[in-house]
Amino acid sequence: MAETTVPPQQRRNYYFLVLSVVSMQITASTIYMVLPLFFEQYGITKTENGVLISIGTLAGVFSGLIAGKFSDNYGRKWFLVAGTAIYSIVFFLFAFLSKDFNTFLILRFFEGVGFYVMPVLVAAMCADTFPTGERGRMMSLFSMAGGLGQLVGPLTAPYLIRGSDFNLYFLFSGSFVVISCLSMAFLVKETLPKEQRAERDKSGKGFSFGGFWGSVKALGGAFLVLLVAVLVYRTGYTMIDPFFSIYLKDVIKLDLSSMSYVFALRAICTLIFAPVAGLMADRFGRKPTFLLGMVLTVIALFGYTQMRGTFDIYLVRGIDAIALVILMNSIRVYTADLLAPRVRGFGMGLYSTISQESSTVGAIFGGYVIDVLGFNMVFLGAAALSAISLIIVHIWVPEPSRVDKVKDEAQPPTHLSPHS
Repeated sequence: MAETTVPPQQRRNYYFLVLSVVSMQITASTIYMVLPLFFEQYGITKTENGVLISIGTLAGVFSGLIAGKFSDNYGRKWFLVAGTAIYSIVFFLFAFLSKDFNTFLILRFFEGVGFYVMPVLVAAMCADTFPTGERGRMMSLFSMAGGLGQLVGPLTAPYLIRGSDFNLYFLFSGSFVVISCLSMAFLVKETLPKEQRAERDKSGKGFSFGGFWGSVKALGGAFLVLLVAVLVYRTGYTMIDPFFSIYLKDVIKLDLSSMSYVFALRAICTLIFAPVAGLMADRFGRKPTFLLGMVLTVIALFGYTQMRGTFDIYLVRGIDAIALVILMNSIRVYTADLLAPRVRGFGMGLYSTISQESSTVGAIFGGYVIDVLGFNMVFLGAAALSAISLIIVHIWVPEPSRVDKVKDEAQPPTHLSPHS
């Protein structure tokens, strides 16, 4: 029944949107694999590596929040196009500018500014378009785009890197993302109705403290508690994620080519399990799906401390990948359901801010802990924080009510702007 509420042209517009971000997903999937090795080549320590990785996520704190907030007033599309353009330019600058810590720091900042508007606005545009009855499945298409990126990116990256020369990788990545930018500009239509944006413009001005606090209160208590759980989980998980390629090289003793298969495994699991995760979220609820993903995360993070051979890393990586796609999809639809439509962009931006800020903290502390105590302590710490996040959601975050779903589905259908 829910499918009939979305006109075919709006459905096609969302498909164009998902296809448009694939090249961004492909390049983003190689960043944690390639950049730590690239930085290390120029004398960057693990602690400094953590700072460089974290500065990109720190930039995403601001860009995601600002893009989400203002997209509620002025529309989603052109903020998305602008972010993609910035992201593409940074790859070219990595190839041509000097190779030192300060240059890397500036480039990583702007890379984060550009990239992190994308997940916020794509999720908001999906929620603009689809009612809750099929939102989980439609959000899973976005996850599948990420999975495709995670498959293609790690498998092709080794062929673009020639010994110590990373320039071809950067030039190819920048050119490929330009395709995303052009596709968004010419094929994707705005999803937020103009009349809705006009009403919001009259209701408040910019980022006044009163208006900001009013927006925060409108998000609701359950959503804010969910953000706390995400903060705890992401802080732990990202203590290791930016250093995973170094872990594979130093501990598991894999070369770059073998490493690419471990990274690609996440993509295969995403492509297979993203539709399953979306279906589970729609059929069994957001909360049970989230809890399942978190249980699998705890198991996987502990499993990394028990490696005995190459087979073990593939097994645990597979569990980790399945857990991640279940969690990411369930969190997106969980937040979309808990948010009122009038603060959806702002709420998605705040979720991205919390997620990326925790990534900033995690990357900084992760590099330090690895240098001092080793990888196993980071995995155990991340498992403990994931367990705390599971408890927070289990006790304090309810399943979005059926009443809210009915209200959301009763909203008038979104009209695409013909001039966007």
